[in-house]
Amino acid sequence: MKRTLLASAAVLLLAMNMPAQPPILSPADVTLTAAEKAELKTGLEPERWFVERLRGPRERVDGQRLDAKLQFLKEMAAAQKPENEDDLLAAFDTPEKRAAIRADTDRRWTIRSAITADMAVEDRTIPGRGGPIPVRIYRPETGEDGPLPVLVYYHGGGFVFASVRAVDRQVRLIANAARVIVVSVDYRLAPEHPFPAPQDDAEDAFLWARVHATSLGGDPARIGVGGDSAGGHLALVTSLRQRAAGRPAPLYQLLYYPAVTLDQGDRSYALFGEGYGLDLAFINVVTRLAFPDPASREAPATWALRESSLAGMPATIVATAGYDPLRDQGCRLAARLETDGVGVVYLNYPSLTHSFLNWSGLIPDANRAARETAALFGQAIRSRAVAAADTDRRGGE
Repeated sequence: MKRTLLASAAVLLLAMNMPAQPPILSPADVTLTAAEKAELKTGLEPERWFVERLRGPRERVDGQRLDAKLQFLKEMAAAQKPENEDDLLAAFDTPEKRAAIRADTDRRWTIRSAITADMAVEDRTIPGRGGPIPVRIYRPETGEDGPLPVLVYYHGGGFVFASVRAVDRQVRLIANAARVIVVSVDYRLAPEHPFPAPQDDAEDAFLWARVHATSLGGDPARIGVGGDSAGGHLALVTSLRQRAAGRPAPLYQLLYYPAVTLDQGDRSYALFGEGYGLDLAFINVVTRLAFPDPASREAPATWALRESSLAGMPATIVATAGYDPLRDQGCRLAARLETDGVGVVYLNYPSLTHSFLNWSGLIPDANRAARETAALFGQAIRSRAVAAADTDRRGGE
């Protein structure tokens, strides 16, 4: 898998701005290699350094201007041979190769994600229909009295890599900005565990959180689901399954560039399907690995845009990146939710690419996007709970 030029620059950037109390994962915990130190030297240059070294003019598409650092990386990557589907499949064909890719992803995502205030963190193992599910629970210091809202969060990674370790700093940022307890789910990965294993783990973790919210210091009436990319898909599946079964659904959804459909007909696929961090070759490969049975790609309560109606789904925040092949399907999801009477906020961040959450320590626009969406979620789930309680009260009068 390709390494990014700026992957390790976050270490020094974050060390310069880290809070007084050291977080559990701090810059000192990361021992840089010589290659990473070389990358760091470049990555610490100011934005104008990148602008001056661009090979072409600032990239603009659909009225959006790509972030200068991301454009610099795109131009650097263009000189390399693109990864094809056969190469990518070969990279996942043995347990040893998969373990190496997953360890590398955990490290790179950690290094380039922003550090926020420390908090209580606990690792647990909870029961699931497919076996024990590891989760990591975050309890931020909010100064609030009473139980906090709870967010059950599913990481991205195309169903084939990443973990609660990879998104540890991302989840801390969300917990702090939203002022919510987060249960981060280490669901099973493909190809060892294809559909429906990740989806089952996602649902089981939500059901567990609903039962145990009070013991976590959370409010069982204010439980949401969220995730990025593949994790956004898992959040949607969890809500769709509750609706289909007639069980209480999550109160709110926080979705970052979610995988909503396997259809590739959107214009954003044609515009951004190669060179922007999420290539079509990778999408095709992880689809084959995570959904090897073609029938699973049409399973009920699996792909939101295949549903005849989305009425009854939770209120939702959908955040997309301007330079992302998944941009348009996220926009279509938001439009469908609104049409079907579901409260929705759609936010597109025009300068960014897919997976912008794990660039929050390097790209100012990514940091802003992560913080403002999380803060909005915290406000929205609290407001939603108040509105629901008021509706219940009036119904009983």
